[in-house]
Amino acid sequence: MKLYKMLYHKINLKTCVILVIGSIISLLSCNRDIDSKIKDSYNSNDTIINLSDLYPEEWDSVYFFGNCSLGEISKRLGISVENMSLDFGERIFLVNKRKVIIYYKEWLPNYGQEIKGALFQFKKDSMIIAIPREKANFIIRKRDEKSFWVIHQE
Repeated sequence: MKLYKMLYHKINLKTCVILVIGSIISLLSCNRDIDSKIKDSYNSNDTIINLSDLYPEEWDSVYFFGNCSLGEISKRLGISVENMSLDFGERIFLVNKRKVIIYYKEWLPNYGQEIKGALFQFKKDSMIIAIPREKANFIIRKRDEKSFWVIHQE
């Protein structure tokens, strides 16, 4: 009887460890960088995606800020972002209705820096762009071996 209980506890411990490791791996894969997700989604020239396919978590709007101060961003989002880098650059946010940032990325280019990853383009020539989730459709177009254009489709 004691041997059975010992084996039962060892099996349960192994199962728990495997479940915890599996959960951690799946969480890490869900939070992967947008550059990696864009690259993995690219099949051929002009691949069409919706950001909700890349980030299925609960979010309602995507915001793009081009060279805006942190104060302007905080005011528009209704969330303090003062702890981010102070440099001006481009930033993209996925935000839900409760004003929680689900994902964000900032591009703070330096002169002569190599361009890598996703480069977002919008038809509106504006410093601040807000797009609802259902209209977050983009075309992925390969720019070169290290970067992609991600062009918003209205």
